[in-house]
Amino acid sequence: MKIDELLEGVEVTKRTDKANEIVGITDDSRKVESGFLFAALKGEDFDGHDFYEEALNNGACVILLEREISQDIPYILVPNARKAFSRIASNYYENPSQKLKIIGVTGTNGKTTTSYLLSALFPNSVCFSTVKYMGISSNVKVVNTTPAALLLHREIAGAYKMGVETAILEVSSIGLDQSRVSDIDFDYAIFMNITRDHLDYHKSFENYRLAKAKFFKALRENKIALINADDPNAPYFIKNTNSKVVTFGFKRGNVIGQLLQNSGKGFNLKIEGLGRTLEVFSALVGSFNTWNVLAAVVVGILENLSDSEIKERIAAAPIPPGRLERVKSPEGVSVFVDYAHTPDALSSVISSLKEYNPLRIITVFGAGGHRDKGKRGLMGAVVSALSDVTIVTSDNPRDEDPDDIIDNIFEGIEPKKAIRLKDRKEAIFKALSIAEEGDFVLVAGKGHEDYQAIKGKKIPFSDKKCIMEFYNYERNRA
Repeated sequence: MKIDELLEGVEVTKRTDKANEIVGITDDSRKVESGFLFAALKGEDFDGHDFYEEALNNGACVILLEREISQDIPYILVPNARKAFSRIASNYYENPSQKLKIIGVTGTNGKTTTSYLLSALFPNSVCFSTVKYMGISSNVKVVNTTPAALLLHREIAGAYKMGVETAILEVSSIGLDQSRVSDIDFDYAIFMNITRDHLDYHKSFENYRLAKAKFFKALRENKIALINADDPNAPYFIKNTNSKVVTFGFKRGNVIGQLLQNSGKGFNLKIEGLGRTLEVFSALVGSFNTWNVLAAVVVGILENLSDSEIKERIAAAPIPPGRLERVKSPEGVSVFVDYAHTPDALSSVISSLKEYNPLRIITVFGAGGHRDKGKRGLMGAVVSALSDVTIVTSDNPRDEDPDDIIDNIFEGIEPKKAIRLKDRKEAIFKALSIAEEGDFVLVAGKGHEDYQAIKGKKIPFSDKKCIMEFYNYERNRA
């Protein structure tokens, strides 16, 4: 590709290169080949500016930088390398997001489940989610909720060539802050909710909210911002977009939902608005999931899907792994794993389980290391207030001492009201061993994850497999 075409729309401060054609682009110096542009991006752990020599040795003909280097090398200097590389990636793949319908979902909670529902509503689609990437490349490993710009544009371009019509993206605050979706042409931007999260990265709730607002500020006037009107922050996001706005909720909105029936096998909703009235059934468990279903159905209505298409596809939608996922257990005891790792998410999940009138709720949870420390005591307070038995354990301690993390959690708990077991397997086994007929056991925090992050290593560990191991062990021993 001509470099002038590659740089279209990119703000360039200075150029020292004489490149004419670019044969490839990457931000990984190890993947550079002859004739490539290498983007020196600064991350949390590494700075691409430290690897420009390796990139040149591997054949790079130009380096994209955001700070000047004294050496006489071919480079393009830009104010923001991440933002520039996002545009370059879009240009390189011929702006593929303009050729498909793109639906983005943001929110502290509910992104994954809503994305799964949308994937069911639009079968000819690809989906980029926290749990997995459902698309054309089976070898794409999920690293971030919102993938890097290069991977996004590459995969969307590939999907378009294969005849895919829709791409569904979970849009995280960090992904927005790091310009991963700056050049994705969204048709829908869905706001689910916002509560405290990621303050280790954003430093304050206001910064977190500002990052989310970028999603709606960038939305073009002829696109649609779909806003959960029940969330207290809805007016803030409506104010921060120039696009069309459609609201939904159970208390207010252009589309109103009504919960007709709720059980451990799913729920029924009546949905009215935009000239339509229909009833849908979802096999999802938990009343907090009603907003996720409502949001997805509104998109279906706006896309003129028939009542039968919406009803059948929502009813058949798979339950995302680790999202209040029921794990097989002896009759009389209900066991769930869930990804909830914020005070609000834990409150929603446990409150939803209480609606089914269990004898007791036994909750196992922890908090991640090197993440927002301020939420740990809040999580402890919520879980201990809503659960009959609270077991505090380890959850991805990373480089922190697990005991210190647990100490932080106990700042919100009366010590006599909780059990402390640092070993996560031991904690889960303890919860299952004391569970009696009529009890619900919730293992929260990790959901679909199949590892424990400890001192720079990912140690294989799955809450679901741990639960299955406990019951297999008990049966075998008997």
